Amino acid sequence: MESNELLQPLLLPPSGNTIPPAAATTFKLISSNSSILFRLLSVCLIGIISLWATSEASKGFSLTIINEAGETAAGRKFDLFYVSNDKATRIVLKASRFVERVLYYGPGNSNTHPKKDVNHVILRLAGRNLANMAVVSHGGKNEFAINISPSVMQGENVDYAVASAVQRGMALIWLWDGEHSAPPALLEGMVEYISILAGFAPAPAMANYSFLSGSGQLCWMNKDPKAVAHFLNYCEAENKGFIQRLNQAMKHQWNEGALDAALGFPVEDLCASYNPSSKISM
Repeated sequence: MESNELLQPLLLPPSGNTIPPAAATTFKLISSNSSILFRLLSVCLIGIISLWATSEASKGFSLTIINEAGETAAGRKFDLFYVSNDKATRIVLKASRFVERVLYYGPGNSNTHPKKDVNHVILRLAGRNLANMAVVSHGGKNEFAINISPSVMQGENVDYAVASAVQRGMALIWLWDGEHSAPPALLEGMVEYISILAGFAPAPAMANYSFLSGSGQLCWMNKDPKAVAHFLNYCEAENKGFIQRLNQAMKHQWNEGALDAALGFPVEDLCASYNPSSKISM
């Protein structure tokens, strides 16, 4: 009798898991096509993200940081803590977003009013001490500069002082000024209103200021920006959107009826009933 081993076929039939040649070729084609498709989608996605980023950037402004204090103690501190790590840039952008929300955006972060054109902002640490923490200058072509006094770098809480100065500077940049004809006391009061709303302490009161209370039609002309800020807050509480409408009114040549129009009734009515102890809600 022959051995069972001699009866086994020389070649074993393919197992059930073996992929036929035609199927293997098809699999390779599908795999290759999927890889190409993935690459194309990746390229498209990168392009879309790039276009979106460009679009978002176009909605903002370019920013330049300048240190004119050089190798002074203030200049070295500014370079080390605010320029080298882009902290100055973040402070400017954060302050700008806050001011824009206050002046131009409504509920749901919708843009309710046309924005002032701001193409380029320069944040400059001045080479000498200035009369104020921050002084804003206009260079034309919608370019603005926030000049910070080096004295800001000498306080105990430098981060707070720098952020506060930049916040006031960005408020001045985004506010319309009635083609340079709006009352300075009103502009300073609006800057103070925005700064207090952002959580910063009021600027020191002027020596000759007096509280607002029933002082007639010009009660918003008080010499102390804090007092004007609190009165503007009172107006905003009486008629929501007052601050935004007032800013829009200052887009053109200033006229004495701008406050009445923004408020919806004579401002002197509120002057008579205003309580100077009211606080700005943050």
